[in-house]
Amino acid sequence: MKEKIVEYRIKDGANRLNEIIRTEIKRKTFNKRNNISGEYSDDGGFDLSNTFSMLYTEPNLGPLVKLNLKSVNSNSDGTESKLILKRKNGMTYNLHFWFAVFFIALTIVIAVYQTISNGFNRSLMIFVLPIFGLIYILLIELFADSTISNLIKRVEKIMTAEKIEYKKL
Repeated sequence: MKEKIVEYRIKDGANRLNEIIRTEIKRKTFNKRNNISGEYSDDGGFDLSNTFSMLYTEPNLGPLVKLNLKSVNSNSDGTESKLILKRKNGMTYNLHFWFAVFFIALTIVIAVYQTISNGFNRSLMIFVLPIFGLIYILLIELFADSTISNLIKRVEKIMTAEKIEYKKL
């Protein structure tokens, strides 16, 4: 659950990039160019996510992770701005993560009980069960990191397509 923040210096006003992102979000699903959906964020800016997600839960709790996009002007004349892209975990991520933590804790308790009741030498293999919970957490984290990296590349692709000069800080 590492915090992933990427910053860019843009040689254009913040309003232009915000308008481009707003236009992409408002497009209908099959008319989208970059597979980006989103909404206005409570933290300011936009929360971007994939239009089509491969991992969801029922009831649908939203995307696994979101990319918070904030664009603010750096100077007073509006010719340069700063773009901040930040990872936000969604409710689905929290559900999967805490389920795996619960599974790990439960299997450790069962393994300790079995070891105490059956003896140390006979039930040592039961301690392999918590590894499955760790593997599940790693898979969810891998999927979340690849989704965020993909969204960052899409934002860079949008800026390149719109001929916005940017430099990663």
